[in-house]
Amino acid sequence: MFNSEEYSEPYPEYSKHEEVFAALLRRWLKLGWERNDNALVEEHFHPECIVSGLGPDVVEGIDELIATHRAICGRMLHRTARLQSLLLRHNQFAATLEFEGKHRDSGTDVAFEVASFGVMRDGLIYRAHNIVDYTGLYAKLGLLDTAKMAEHFG
Repeated sequence: MFNSEEYSEPYPEYSKHEEVFAALLRRWLKLGWERNDNALVEEHFHPECIVSGLGPDVVEGIDELIATHRAICGRMLHRTARLQSLLLRHNQFAATLEFEGKHRDSGTDVAFEVASFGVMRDGLIYRAHNIVDYTGLYAKLGLLDTAKMAEHFG
C-alpha cells in the first residue's frame, strides 16, 4: 500500500522545454487520432520513430506509421480522443487516453482506453509503446469468444 503522506507532494512544474513537448504530445494525442490526416504523423514523429503496441508488429519509420495510422483510422468513424493524463519529465512521457468511435464494418459504438509511454528526440516523438484495451474492444465488437475465455481462465 502507498502511504498517502509520502506521495502528497504535487508534481513539479514543467520546464519550458517540457512544456513544448507536452503541447506537441497533447496535439498529437487529440488531433492525430480525431483526424485522418497523415500529415499530422510527419509533424509529430521523428523520421526514425519506433512504435509498438498498435498491432502485432513493431512499426518503424514514418512510412510504416502513416500506413498503420491510416488503417486504424479507416476502421473507426466519428472518432474522439480524450487525454486523461499526461506526465512528462525531460524527454520521457506517459499518457492515458480514452477513444470513442463507431466501428465502420459493424456500426457498433465503441470506447476503449490506451496507455502510452515513450521518449522524445529532436522535439518529436521518437519511441512510443502503447497498451491498448483490445480485449474490451473486441468483446464489444463480438470478435472475442468470452465463453471460451471464461472456460479457460475462470
